[in-house]
Amino acid sequence: MNTWQRIRRISLGWLVLLVGSTTLFDFRFAAAQTVGLRAVYNALSGAMGPIWVGQEAALFTKHGLTLELKYLAATLAVQAMVGGNEDVGLVGSQGIDANLEGADLVYVASGIPTFVLQLYGQAGIASVADLKGKVVAVTQPASSTDYAARIVLSRAGLVPDKDVKILYAGNMSALLTALKSGNAAAGVMSAPTTLQARASGLKPIVDITNLNIPFLFTGVLAPRKVVRENSEALTRFLRAYIEAISIVRKDRETTMRALAKYLKTDSREILESVYEDYKEVFPRVPLMTAAEVKAVLDAAKSARVKQIKPEDFFDNSLVQKIQASGFIDSLYARP
Repeated sequence: MNTWQRIRRISLGWLVLLVGSTTLFDFRFAAAQTVGLRAVYNALSGAMGPIWVGQEAALFTKHGLTLELKYLAATLAVQAMVGGNEDVGLVGSQGIDANLEGADLVYVASGIPTFVLQLYGQAGIASVADLKGKVVAVTQPASSTDYAARIVLSRAGLVPDKDVKILYAGNMSALLTALKSGNAAAGVMSAPTTLQARASGLKPIVDITNLNIPFLFTGVLAPRKVVRENSEALTRFLRAYIEAISIVRKDRETTMRALAKYLKTDSREILESVYEDYKEVFPRVPLMTAAEVKAVLDAAKSARVKQIKPEDFFDNSLVQKIQASGFIDSLYARP
């Protein structure tokens, strides 16, 4: 073998090694860029719109996240996070209840910081004051409908459970049945149940959404351990979630396609009613506020409430970093 052949063979060997190393590097780099997260949502409602849009528009993938997304009812969703089976969830105020009982969870972003509900009633009910001595139906104890009813009644000078009986119907369908059968004079509900209420001759009494009452209607909840040990994955989740909010606010058709899939309906009327109720309630910059948490604490019956502050239940640091990066502004700067 002459010198030239030896040089050629050595060069070829180095090339194979280089290509192999580069391929391995690219593989490791790509693997490092994609992280996994287990997520849960706790309602079949327009309140879950951003997480559904994020999944259907592949925004979580876009931000380097493999998201395992599932539905669990409210209490089960929180229990799954407490038990370490889920990493993050879009849930209601149940995270506060869990922490009051000793859990170590924290809200890392606001979902909806106010009620998105309406109070409907029988034709003879013209105002909240007319409900004195009557029955108001809600879904379950300590649910958003329960909290909303009690706050609205109190604002009208009525004492819940004294001046007005609260009926726990269990779910929206049963709530509507209670009104139609005359077992309740009014009920707190949301779209698309409001469509059925109007079709049944029930009348709107108060649009609770328009009252802008601070309340932790939904929020992004996670175990503190996940925040400490997997902040990169959570940050990617939040970037995708925040981008999904911008789509909900700007892109009706994309949003309604996601709603149609998860609500399992192709009724344009239902999808329009849900979209109209929720399209503007998600904050562009989803920072938690003390006011929305305080509203839940004020209604809580735990003896620990007086010992803790609203700020103990949330951590805005990840959203603040995303905001400081200019990412959120860029979403709304696009035509």
